[in-house]
Amino acid sequence: MTFFKKILPAVLLGAIFLFSTMFSSPNPYSINKIQDNLGETRSISELVFSTNRLELKNKLELIIYNSQIRNFILKNIAEFSWTLQESSRLFDYQFFNTEIFYGKNGELFPKYSYCNNYNYQNLILEPYGNTEFIFLVLPMKQEIENSKIHSYQKTYSICKNSKNLNLFISQYQNEKVHILNIYSLFSDESKAYYEYGDTHWNEFGVKTVISKVLEITHSQKAISLKREGYKKENNLVLSRLGLVEIETFQDNYILEFQPTEIKSVLIIRDSFFNESYVSINFLNNFYDIDFITWDNIPNMEAEQIPNFYKDYDFVIFESSIDSFFESRILKFSN
Repeated sequence: MTFFKKILPAVLLGAIFLFSTMFSSPNPYSINKIQDNLGETRSISELVFSTNRLELKNKLELIIYNSQIRNFILKNIAEFSWTLQESSRLFDYQFFNTEIFYGKNGELFPKYSYCNNYNYQNLILEPYGNTEFIFLVLPMKQEIENSKIHSYQKTYSICKNSKNLNLFISQYQNEKVHILNIYSLFSDESKAYYEYGDTHWNEFGVKTVISKVLEITHSQKAISLKREGYKKENNLVLSRLGLVEIETFQDNYILEFQPTEIKSVLIIRDSFFNESYVSINFLNNFYDIDFITWDNIPNMEAEQIPNFYKDYDFVIFESSIDSFFESRILKFSN
């Protein structure tokens, strides 16, 4: 019996590997990581008799990762658990342990890495010349749509990030440093500001914020949103991490504003300004835009920083609020 218990896992793994080599999936599911080939070109049979055990392990994982059987099983488990979730008012039936969780009607929400209060001192927020700063610090979805998550999730999935933002605003906002309070902009509980199967803002959320940005950059107040038709929601995170493909729709909005001048803007962005959520064609109606991600901000000395942005009318700093106060705000520390 002991021998049988020892040999059974090996037999099962061998069977999975055998079927995986015979039936390869063209679109493998990735939950937490992407499998990469380490550069080894030898076959499995050659690697078995080699000393490169790391590449052998990696190639075995890659074959199983691309297996039709593996992906069929994962897809059906994911869809079954999510179907239960759609009608659940009490529990989260998510099968996979990723950085997301589900709400009462299957909505997707992001998990926190940390949940702290911050009070940073000695930050340098002094735009150079005629340039002005605009900070778009985006709340976590569950902070805005907390009525849609289960009660037990509220105990550890909702931080008081608004306190961090309010302190930041009170200490550093001035005539050249504009910090939008998006909690206030997203305060109407009858509205949806985030996509159903995604952690990012939806069409209404995007254009609500951009309309306020335009009021700053163009000194205008007569900016309005007009609802006109529908468009598909992205639901990209649900597809990537939940392995569930759904089609839902959101209201489409037209931002009615004709600028008299196209302003130059540098956007230091997070994922919220990906093309999937904010069209560059839409932004080009108002701005001459350049983008750079937070990861690619050059490691400059303090005296060099003005040269980085001095030719822009505005620099927009966009970030999810957890990442901003955990690490990104320290880029302004002296």
